[in-house]
Amino acid sequence: MKHTMHVRNVFSLLAPLLLATWLPGCGKQDPGSALEAAASALEQGISQRQPKSVMQLLHQDFSTSHGLDRQSAHQQMLALFLRYKNIGVLVVNRQCGLDKGFYDRGHCSAQVGISGAQGLIPERAELYRVSTTWQLAGKDWKLLDMSWE
Repeated sequence: MKHTMHVRNVFSLLAPLLLATWLPGCGKQDPGSALEAAASALEQGISQRQPKSVMQLLHQDFSTSHGLDRQSAHQQMLALFLRYKNIGVLVVNRQCGLDKGFYDRGHCSAQVGISGAQGLIPERAELYRVSTTWQLAGKDWKLLDMSWE
């Protein structure tokens, strides 16, 4: 039971981190394009199983609505990468945009399906409704907050 809950928590963490995976990288022309490039880098880091790359995109004050902070997110991501050789992602109904009230904030939301497998056949699959908030830190977008259900 405890192992099942841990695996579910790991899936719950990874889905929001993948929120930005559907955005094409567009260079650093404007804040919207830079947000898309950061999202693309996040997706690449996860799909290539590079936790250091992913962690560089998390804001120092990163948190989730489920009580995870930056360190626990890192630990759960590592556990997921150890458990599953293949991680699949399907994103639908994605919407991203800059915050109208704060020049240095961006938001994305989507439905995210995520699966994990040791071979070709997924052993586990979950669907989530995910919302994220990104914070502009200098010239770089950092993932500040996320929630999912």
